[in-house]
Amino acid sequence: MKNNKSSFLQRFDLPEDLTKNGYHIEIFNSCAVVDGCKNVSEYGDGVIRLNLGNTVVSVIGNCLTIRSFSCGQATIDGHISSVEIG
Repeated sequence: MKNNKSSFLQRFDLPEDLTKNGYHIEIFNSCAVVDGCKNVSEYGDGVIRLNLGNTVVSVIGNCLTIRSFSCGQATIDGHISSVEIG
């Protein structure tokens, strides 16, 4: 019998750690994609803080903007210098 969580993740091509930790972060050249977002706790040019339930992710840099926020996923564009979790 297949694990329902594993089957669901495979069907929708979702990362395995999304169900373990409740969030998933991918960082590209000038873009960060964060899954598992509950809300935005701070939005500024130099920092964007996302509430993930039990933790907060801080994206730090310059000219930061939230390109999209939908279905628990936030996409942040700008000159990202660091991402802090905690």
